Amino acid sequence: MYETFENLPEDRKEQIIQICIEEFAKNGYENTSTNTIVKRLGISKGLLFLYFKSKMHLYLYLIDFLTKVYYIKYINLFPNQHPTEFIDIFNYTGDFYKILIKENPYIIVFFLKMEMNISSEIQKEINLIRNEYHERFLKNLNMNYIRKNIDIQKILNLLHMASYHIGQVILRDSEGDLEFFNKHADKYIREYNDYLDIIKLGTYER
Repeated sequence: MYETFENLPEDRKEQIIQICIEEFAKNGYENTSTNTIVKRLGISKGLLFLYFKSKMHLYLYLIDFLTKVYYIKYINLFPNQHPTEFIDIFNYTGDFYKILIKENPYIIVFFLKMEMNISSEIQKEINLIRNEYHERFLKNLNMNYIRKNIDIQKILNLLHMASYHIGQVILRDSEGDLEFFNKHADKYIREYNDYLDIIKLGTYER
């Protein structure tokens, strides 16, 4: 579906992706204007839709692209062992979020606003993308030390809820100031790690 876009020079693709991320991060899906995007890019709306077909497909492309890129970065944080120990999720996820915040604040805001004010159709597609990478990740995890009476999916749900909660606190406190993320990242990562420690205590055999 995106062959025309994928055939562009890498620097042009990166520019288009970055500008689109910035606009969706600042405005959320519903309030992002493709008119603003094409004006910043210096292209016609027809060309943008030749690349991505529609605003919805552009949004889903960005979600899939960023999920893939940061899934790989997340995996690369773990020790080079097969399978990966489940406990490493607790040990390295905070570090990953710190990287995400400091590397490009627009991306963390994009992820935090990703599911706000979207249609059920878009939500369904986001769930498919998320589930694909969850399944890939779970295939390589060693579950040996997890308490036998615990549902793995419920652990993942708790991790997601903790991430979502901290994300919403950051959005509230930052009031749209992207510099806020870099200045206060450590504070929120510490708070997030506190939640991870609590979940970990209830998860592992002692």
